[in-house]
Parts: sequence; C-alpha cells; structure tokens
Amino acid sequence: MKQLILLMAGFAAFHAAAAGHYSAAEADFPAVCATAADSLPPVDTLANEPYLLADPMPSFNGNGTLDFCRWVQEHLRYPYEAVIYGIEGRVVVGFVVEADGRVSNAEVLASPDPTLSEAALSVVRRSPRWEPGKLNGQPVRVRLSFPIDFNLQLSGVKPVVVTMLPKFQGGGLIDFKHWVLRNVEFSDKIFYRGDEGWVEVSFSVNRKGKVREIETTRFSDPDFAFQIQRTIASSPLWTPADSSGKRRGTDFKLRFDLSLQRGPNGLYSEDMTAYTDADSLPRFCGGSPGMFREWVQRQVDSLLDPGAAVPRVRVNVRFVIEPDGTMTGIRVSAPKEHSGFAKLVRMAVDKTPLWTPAVAGGEKVRFRISQMFAFGQEEELGENPDSLDVMPKYQNGGLPEFRRWVMQAVEFPREALELGIEGRVVASFVVEPDGTVSSVRIIRSPDPILSREVVRVLAESPKWTPGSKGGEPVRVKYTLPVDFRVPVKPAAAHKPKFGPSSGGYTPRP
Repeated sequence: MKQLILLMAGFAAFHAAAAGHYSAAEADFPAVCATAADSLPPVDTLANEPYLLADPMPSFNGNGTLDFCRWVQEHLRYPYEAVIYGIEGRVVVGFVVEADGRVSNAEVLASPDPTLSEAALSVVRRSPRWEPGKLNGQPVRVRLSFPIDFNLQLSGVKPVVVTMLPKFQGGGLIDFKHWVLRNVEFSDKIFYRGDEGWVEVSFSVNRKGKVREIETTRFSDPDFAFQIQRTIASSPLWTPADSSGKRRGTDFKLRFDLSLQRGPNGLYSEDMTAYTDADSLPRFCGGSPGMFREWVQRQVDSLLDPGAAVPRVRVNVRFVIEPDGTMTGIRVSAPKEHSGFAKLVRMAVDKTPLWTPAVAGGEKVRFRISQMFAFGQEEELGENPDSLDVMPKYQNGGLPEFRRWVMQAVEFPREALELGIEGRVVASFVVEPDGTVSSVRIIRSPDPILSREVVRVLAESPKWTPGSKGGEPVRVKYTLPVDFRVPVKPAAAHKPKFGPSSGGYTPRP
C-alpha cells in the first residue's frame, strides 16, 4: 500500500445547498484524508435537528475522528477520471451522526469537481457506526463536517496523460450521433410520418475500438429503442482513447430526440435534441439569456395602452433556439384569469430578433430555454419589525434562524447548475397574525430558475410565533437574501469537454 500522509485541518461550518453529484469510474488509487480537530460553535436547534456541539462529541472506535480518517484512507480510492485529468483538491463532506451511531444525510459542502465529490460521498455513506454524541448523558444527533484531500503527489499517484481522445471517423460523439441517424431504419410497417420519441442509450468502446455493452437505459417507445440499439451495434470501428501510449476503453451516453419526416429514401429523423448544456451557450444581442427577459418586458410595455395597469402575474416562457438562431416551440403560460395578458407577452416574444446559437462539439445545436417573467408592482405589506412591541419568532429565534432553515431547505436547481447561473435572490414575505408565511415576492434575482426555488421553499415554511403591536398580533413584512454559488470546477484544460449534456464519456481503466 502506498504511503499516505495525514493532514490536520479544522472543522468548518457550512450552510449551502448540495449540488448534483455524478458517478465516475474508480481505479485503485488511494486518496489523502484530513483529520478534524476543532468543534463548531453552538447554535439553537429544533427538537429533531442535529446539534453542532455535544459533550462528549461523537467518536469513531473510541478515538474521535482520527480513527475515522484512517478508515477513510483504507476505503477511499482516487477516481480514475480525476487521475486522467489531474483533478485534485479538498472535498468537505457534511453528515449527521445519529443517536444510534449511524451516519446519515451525507452531502458535499465544498468540492473542486463532481468526480471527487462522488468518491468522498461514497466512502462516508459506507461508514460503520460511531459512538454518538451526548447532551446531559443522553445520545443526540450531531452534525459534523469532514475534509478529505485529494492530492496526486502526496498519494503517490502519477496522472495519466491522455494523448488522444476517442474518435469516430475523425470526429467525436456528435459525429457518431449523426452517423446513427443517417443509418437507422424506420420501417413504414411500424412508423409513420410525424411520429416522435426519444431514446437514451449507453455503450462502450473497448480497447480495440469495437462498440460493446449497448443498453437503452430509458426510452419513450420500445420500437424506437430497438432501432437505435440495432444501428449502434453495427457501428464501424472507433479509434480508442490513448493514454501514454496505452489504449483504453471508454463509456458513452447519448440521447436521441426523434421526429420522423419523409424523404426520397423513406422515413428519417434529423437530430432534434434540445440541449441544456453546451460548449458555448446561446447569446441574445451579444449578452446572456437574462437580457432577453429585459427586452421582452420592454416590448410588453410598448404594446400596452397608455395608462393601462400591468397585472401582477408570473408568465412562463419556454422555447428552443435553433442552429440558425430562430426560436421554435414557443410556449407561453400564465393563470387562466390572465390569459389575455399572456397573449400580449406572446406577441412581444414573436418579435424577437435572431439569437447567436449554442455550439457543442464544434457544431451549432438546438438549445432549450425556460424563463419566468414577473409583471406588476410590488405592494407594501405588513408592519415594519422595528415598530413592534413583540418581534415574531421562528423556532425560538428570529430571522437569522429562519435564514438558516431556508439555506438548508433550498436545492440548487439542476438547470441553473448546467447554465452556470448563480447569485443572490432577494425575497420578501409576510408573517401573518396566525404565524403562517404568505405574500412571497421576489425583489431581485439573477434568474427566474433561482427565484422559483426560493418561492418554493418559503411557501413550505413552518409556522412562526407572530409579532404583536398594542397587544394585538399583526402582519409583519421581512426581506431575506438567499445566495446561490456554483461549486468551483477545475480549469477547462484539466477536463476537456466532449459533447453536450445529452452525450458524454467516461474513460475506463
């Protein structure tokens, strides 16, 4: 076993939403874990919420966290994909030691890359039972955070140099996808013009360049799945990946979105996949998709009659940016009572100039966008907290405790992660005289995707103890900031992209 180096590090408190995690192939490479020494400061907790401080704190095999670090060293392996691309850094995992010693609620609090995140999560979730922490002699739930360092040099791991990525007829995954669509057969006995469907398929290219292990993982129609699988099985040889002069197998994932058309040679389908991730995202008038939202709102204002009131309404606009920059598949939705205003928004959207299309694998591709528009003015609701005789309380605390609950409850929307959307959402809400939370409004937000998540969480808020003025419970308005930060990723040079989200690859040892 290679010599491992222990690094001493302190515990740190984190209040962040967990991002999505992705699986990666693992090789027999050990990682370096860091021990934890210091405790977190005490905070007020709910009856069933884990404590951050106990006396004594949880211990692993009777020796605090030191033995846990050793156990992690024995069971943690450096992900092979991370070795290939030289990915290293510290992953901080948060978890709860239950009153019975089980480890639960493991989540990544900070990580340089998803491949390391998954490796760290996997080992923590397999942890044997701990000796639980105690308060007043009784076992309690305790939340811990544990840093694990992935360091190639300290672990004795030599990075694998990828000298050539897998190639198909001189191209990559996008070229192979086009080959499949050109060669798949859609029999007139089974299919009809206008039939639509989708297929998700996984397969591998072995060291000899042969396609193997073909599996249609998800599909809308078994006939579509059979034809796609059959065509992939007839694939010509690939040029396999090369790592330091050694050929390596590769795992692939692809999605096909199909819409059958009739041509001179029978039924066929072009690539109808609408991507949500790409090497280059669509741009509107040289800016981000957020600029489109501002442009539409100005167009709506120009279409309104002078002096007409703008209703308070949220309108969802969904569409696809085609490779030529045009918008298709436009869908505008709003509450039924505002259907007339939704038609006005649709008129504004129809005036949209051409976009700069998305690019993936060196080609212009279709790209799906969904945006929420908020129209109408905010109204002042509720008392100012400074004017109250008795302040509202949330779980025996105030706004800081409520914000802590919100930060634990929010989930980073996957769509926002894929588009790299982050920032601060500022929301307002009212604590009613009966303690319920109502009148949630978004004051400022970098994107509707994040706004919707904040609105969802606030709408699910537990009851407060209401504030009062003159001995009577009153409505109280609060403003709350919620921060979303995309986890730091390694530089593109470390892990080059190979196609958009609908297709990807995983090198194999």
